[in-house]
This record gives sequence, structure tokens and C-alpha cells, in this order.
Amino acid sequence: MAYEHKDGQGSMFRNEKQNDRQPDYKGTIMINGTVYEIAGWERTSQKGTSYISLQAGLPRERDVQQDNAPRQQYQRPAPQYSRPPMPEPAPMPTAEDMPAFDPGEDLPF
Repeated sequence: MAYEHKDGQGSMFRNEKQNDRQPDYKGTIMINGTVYEIAGWERTSQKGTSYISLQAGLPRERDVQQDNAPRQQYQRPAPQYSRPPMPEPAPMPTAEDMPAFDPGEDLPF
């Protein structure tokens, strides 16, 4: 069973980098019920202080996991909109509701 984060929690692990542009750390975090991928790069400020620069985003779709097993596609949750209910449509008039047509009447035009 895979570990699932509680809301507001996450974890990062050292990344086995293939090149210098890849992050030093990778992981996931859950915020408001949505899991995000996070990445971190070790940096040094102009004053010489070490820090980790972070980036977060929704999981990217990948065709294949690293172990070549098919990965489930991530589906973004549908936005939740609230709007007032639609009013009931007016009933259609019946023949009894229509005035009788008299061809002898003067037409108004």
C-alpha cells in the first residue's frame, strides 16, 4: 500500500540527477485534497547563505513509469461551480388557449 500524505503535508527525497538542470530533490505534497509534485534545487544566495529553491505543479502525465509499468493518467478534478437552479419552463399553450381564427376579420396590417 502506497503512503498517502495528510492535507498540508508532503515529502522530498534526493534526486538522482542525469544533468545539472534537474532538481536536487523531488517529492509530493497534498494541499486542499490535491496532490502536487514538488522539486527543489540547492542554491547559494549572494551573501553565501545556502537555501533550497522550490517549484510546485500538478503531476505531469507520463506514458510509462520508471519500472516500465503503465501509470494511471492523472485527471484534473472538474471545477465546482454553483449557480441558481433554472426556472421551470412555461407550459405550452393548447388549442383551447388560442383564440379562434375568423378569416372574415379585418387584419391589422
